[in-house]
Amino acid sequence: MPELLRIKTADFLFTVKATSIENRKHVLNKTFKARNSGSSTYALKLMPALDLSERPKIFIDDSCSLFIHQNQLIKCHEIDLIAPIFFENTIYQIEWFFLQDVETAALTHRSQNLCDAFIFTPSEKGINTAKLTGAINTGNDVGWMRLPLIFEREGNTYTQNIAFEVLPTKMALHQDLPAMYQTIDQTFPLWRFSLVEKTEQNAAQSKQRGHFPLMWLANFSQLRERFKQGLKVICAAPHSRLQPTVMNTKAARLKGRLPYKLGEKVKQDFANGQYDKHYRVEKKQLSLDTPENRFIKMAVSQCKTKLAEFEERLRSSNEAPDQLRLSEAFLTELHTWQQPLKKVLGQSFLKDVGTFSGLKHESLVLQQKTGYSAVYQVWQELKFYLDVFGYQSSISMKSVAEIYEIWCFLCLKQILENDLNFELRVNNRAKLSPNAFFEYQLKDGFAGAFEFKRADGVTARLAHEPLFSKTTKPIKSYLVNQKPDIVLEITLPATDDEPKEKQFIWLFDAKYRIKTDKSRFEVENIDSTDYVPDDAINQMHRYRDALIRLSSSQSGKGKSRPVFGAFALYPGFFAQANAINPYADSIEEIGIGAFALLPSMQETTSTRLGAQTCGHVWLLAFLQSQIGGNASQKTSSISDYLYAQEATRIPYDGMQQVLYPDLTMTVALGSQRDRNNAYFEAFEQDTAEWYHIQQKTFLAKFKQHIAEEIRYLALALTSDTHSATKQIDKIWPVKRVSLLPRHAITEQQAGKKSSVEDLYYLFELGKPLKLKNAVTHVPQRSTKNSMKLTTLTLLEKAEKLKDVDEVYQEVMT
Repeated sequence: MPELLRIKTADFLFTVKATSIENRKHVLNKTFKARNSGSSTYALKLMPALDLSERPKIFIDDSCSLFIHQNQLIKCHEIDLIAPIFFENTIYQIEWFFLQDVETAALTHRSQNLCDAFIFTPSEKGINTAKLTGAINTGNDVGWMRLPLIFEREGNTYTQNIAFEVLPTKMALHQDLPAMYQTIDQTFPLWRFSLVEKTEQNAAQSKQRGHFPLMWLANFSQLRERFKQGLKVICAAPHSRLQPTVMNTKAARLKGRLPYKLGEKVKQDFANGQYDKHYRVEKKQLSLDTPENRFIKMAVSQCKTKLAEFEERLRSSNEAPDQLRLSEAFLTELHTWQQPLKKVLGQSFLKDVGTFSGLKHESLVLQQKTGYSAVYQVWQELKFYLDVFGYQSSISMKSVAEIYEIWCFLCLKQILENDLNFELRVNNRAKLSPNAFFEYQLKDGFAGAFEFKRADGVTARLAHEPLFSKTTKPIKSYLVNQKPDIVLEITLPATDDEPKEKQFIWLFDAKYRIKTDKSRFEVENIDSTDYVPDDAINQMHRYRDALIRLSSSQSGKGKSRPVFGAFALYPGFFAQANAINPYADSIEEIGIGAFALLPSMQETTSTRLGAQTCGHVWLLAFLQSQIGGNASQKTSSISDYLYAQEATRIPYDGMQQVLYPDLTMTVALGSQRDRNNAYFEAFEQDTAEWYHIQQKTFLAKFKQHIAEEIRYLALALTSDTHSATKQIDKIWPVKRVSLLPRHAITEQQAGKKSSVEDLYYLFELGKPLKLKNAVTHVPQRSTKNSMKLTTLTLLEKAEKLKDVDEVYQEVMT
C-alpha cells in the first residue's frame, strides 16, 4: 500500500497507508461541485498536544511528497491537511513505529473490534523497533474517528489521541447529514445515537431532554475532569456556616455573659431554691451540614450510582460471545471514573451532612465559590444533557447506511402526509425500545407500521423491515425469508361495482451506495451519471418474484403476486426538476428500477422536505401517478390505472393476463356502401364470423393492448324503431384478434375487397348471445362515437348507449 501520511515525534513515527484513494477524491469533488458546496477543511486533532520532530508529510498521487503548512511544531494541537485522505468504505493500514524502547502498546478504543485490529510487535535488539500495526475498514461509519494510543516506557504510562474525520463521498457530510438528523429526530428522538461505533460526531446538534443514558455518559466523559477538580477543592476547604444550636443546660454550666432575661430567670429560681433546673440556651457555631454540602453529596452520589449501573449492565451484556462489542479498556475506564467519586463520599465532613431536599433560594456559594461553582455547573449540564451544552461533547452515531435507510423511510412518510393528502391515523413513533447497550431500536415490521387514511377512503401502511417467511400470512416467501427495508401497502375501499377491497404493494430498499464499476458490456457512463449498483437492482427482482399472496376462494387457495413495483433508493445527485430519471424506462416497462434520494437544498432551513431542487421530485411524481393525490379522484380509476400499466400486464409466455374477464366493446357496424348484402345478412342471421376495424380508428379511442383483452363485441345493427340510430341486441364472443393489412382481409370477411396497406384489427367471432333488453340510440355516423369499453353486467343494466357505464378509463387515449 502506498503511504498517505507521516507524522514524526521524539517518541514515535505515525504512518497511514491505503490503496489508491484518487477515485474517492474525484467522487467527493464531484459531490461538492454538484451541491455548490465549498470543500471542507481537513485536519488531524492531537490530544494531548504533540512536539513534532519535523513537518508532517502528505503524499498525493503516489508521485510527489508535499509538506503540509505547519508553522508551529511545538505543542501542536491540530494538523491541517491540504487534501482529504480519509473516506468511508476504505481500508487503511496504520502503524506506530516507536523510536524509543517501549514495553507494550495498544489501542483503548471503546470498540473491541477496533482494538483487536491492532497488534503490538516488541522490539528485538539489533533487528527492529517496537511497533503497533493495524488495519481499519471505515465501512459506512462517517464522522470523527479517534485512535486512543496507550504505551508504557520505563515504567511510565503515556497516552496519545489522534483523531481524523472520515468523509462520505456520496453526500455533503455537513449539509446532508444534519438535514437527515433533523428529520429523524422529529419522529424517532434519540434513535440515531449508539454506544459503540468506530466514529463519533457532535451530539450537541440534538436538543433532546429526558432520561437517555448514552447522552448522559457522553457528557460525563467530557466533564469528569472539571467535576473531579472541583470536588478536590471542596474536600480541601469545605464550606461551613454559622448555624443556631439550642441546648438545655444547668445553671452551674452556664458560661460567659448571659442575656438579661436569662440572668433574671436564674436569679429568681435561685431565690426560690431551685438549683437543678435546666435553661434553654441558643448559640451559633460553625456547621458543615449546609444546603450546599447536601447538594454536593447528592450530585456525587447520583453520578457514582449511575456509573456503577452502567458498568454492571454493560459488563453483563458484553459477556455473550455474539455481543462482544465493548473493549475491556472502556469497561475499566468506567470503573476508574467511579474511584474519585467513591473517595469523596468517604470524606469525614460528608458523614454529618444530611439529605438534599432542594434549594429554597439561589446560593451564591454554588454560583461563585471556587470548587462549588465548577461542580454546580457540571451538574446542570449533566442534568439537562445538551440543552445548555456546547459542541464539546461527542457520541457515536449509527452508521450512515442505517441513518440513510431510516431517513428514506421517513421521507416516504412525509410524502404521504404532505403531498398525497393522507392523514396519519396510527403513529408508532413511541415503539422504540432500548437494547442491552442502551441504544434505541425500532419495532420493525407491520407491528410498528405507520397507518394513514385519505378522504376518498384509501388507506396506507408504511412498514420498516417487515419479515416475509414460509409461515407469514397472507403474503409469504416459499423458500428464503425476505426482509425489504420499506414496504408501502395501499388499500382501495370496496365499492358497489367492486365489493372487495384491493391491495397494492410497492417495495423500496435504501442502498447507501453508488455504482463505481461496470462490465465491458455496459454502456452506462458512470463518470457523469450516478447509478445504483447492479446487485441492488438484482435484489429488487428477487423481492418481486419471491413474495406470493395467498387468498381463499370457493375453488381453493389462489396465488397472486402482490408487488406492483420494487425500487432501490440511493444517494445519487441530480437536478431532478430538470432531468430524467435514468431508470424511468425500466420503471415504466417492468416495474423495477431506482430513485435517487437526497435531502434537497431547502431541507437545511425547513422542517418540511422540499422537492424543488434535488430531493425527491422523481419519487413524488411516481407515487402521484400510482395512487394519486386528489381526494376527489375515484378509487376505481386508481385501480384501473395500476392494472393498465405495461409493467403490470406482463404474462407468462403463451398466456394472457386480463383485468376484466368479460370486457366488452360497443361499436356500430359499418355502412352498407359498396359491401355485399351477404355480409350484413350474416349478422342478422347470427352466422357472421368476422368483424374488422381500422387500427387508426381503434387507437384514436383506446390503447393498443386493449385489442387483446376484448372478450365480447356488442355490435350495433340497424334499429327497427329509430331509423336515425342503431341498437345492440346481440353480444358476439371474440375467439381471436389479428392485425393485418387491409388487402389481406378477404371479401367474405369484410364484405368487399380492398388493396390498401392500412392496418386493420380482424376479430374472429363465435356464436352470438341475445340481450334481454336491447341498447338503443347508438350513433350511426362516426364509428368512434359508438365505441365504449364496458362489461356484460353493466351492458345489461343500460337502455341507451349514453347510460352504459364505462370501465378502464385509464386506457382511453
